[in-house]
Amino acid sequence: MVVARLQEEWQTLRSELFPTKVVLDLSDLVLTAQRLPKANQPLDAPWIVPLPAATCRGGRPLQTEALGDFIGDLLLSYGEIKALLSVVLPAPACYWRALQWPLAASPLSAWPLEPARQLRELQPDLGLPFALEQGWLDVMPVQGGDVDALVVAIERQLLADWLEVFNIAGVHLGRLVPAQVAWMVGLQERLLAADSTTLVGLLLPEPQALRLLVWRDGVPLYERLLSGELEQWLGQLEACLRFLRWQQGMQATGSIELLLAAGLAAGLQERLQLGCPQPLELLDSGGYGNLALRGLALLEGAR
Repeated sequence: MVVARLQEEWQTLRSELFPTKVVLDLSDLVLTAQRLPKANQPLDAPWIVPLPAATCRGGRPLQTEALGDFIGDLLLSYGEIKALLSVVLPAPACYWRALQWPLAASPLSAWPLEPARQLRELQPDLGLPFALEQGWLDVMPVQGGDVDALVVAIERQLLADWLEVFNIAGVHLGRLVPAQVAWMVGLQERLLAADSTTLVGLLLPEPQALRLLVWRDGVPLYERLLSGELEQWLGQLEACLRFLRWQQGMQATGSIELLLAAGLAAGLQERLQLGCPQPLELLDSGGYGNLALRGLALLEGAR
């Protein structure tokens, strides 16, 4: 009995010292999660589960208690309620902006010790739907072109609502990452491989829409939600690519790499590839449930 008790205590201590890590991505309709492998272990298949109706809309939790209970029950069913959980915040909940730093109105000549506080003091117009003092901000340095800083923002109350969801779920929350940042990290190898004159575009399927994100020299350049039906997507996409070529001073055949993340029905995907005004490459997420989870896994591996 003593040996059994010691073994049980050791297993408990070991799980606390070396917890299993789970990454989780949320959309309005679907939850996708996956265990991160430990050393020399294969990657488990992702869990892809529909969310209960009307619990999340536009990146906002509408029923925090129901959604928290659902996430907690799901992790419990997989035996991972004690796992260290990293979460991708839905894209509609988050905003990002690429800036020159120091700002034109700033007396600074170097990167500040507290860039988010400095940004609030300068009060630049970032085109956000809320005032800077009402948002949680993260400002990180980047290098590429004329851009020096990437600003990520989320409304404080919305962030508090999501934190309440995971508090109700009873999970050990490791980190929250905006979807846009997770996508960019998941694409980092591709972005680093592209030269400074090449545009890298990513199409991400959403319910009845495609989200287009474009980078140049590893820095976010453009974002647009393509709505409607397939023919409308193609027309909007062609207009976006034409605008970007003009904006960047590129010739009509300028270098653009266009990637499509998984998520479309096979028939729709084939039609999109055939009708696309630019060669479209299907993106491999490396065995992860989606690109966002790949990005989270890379972030966790960097710890």
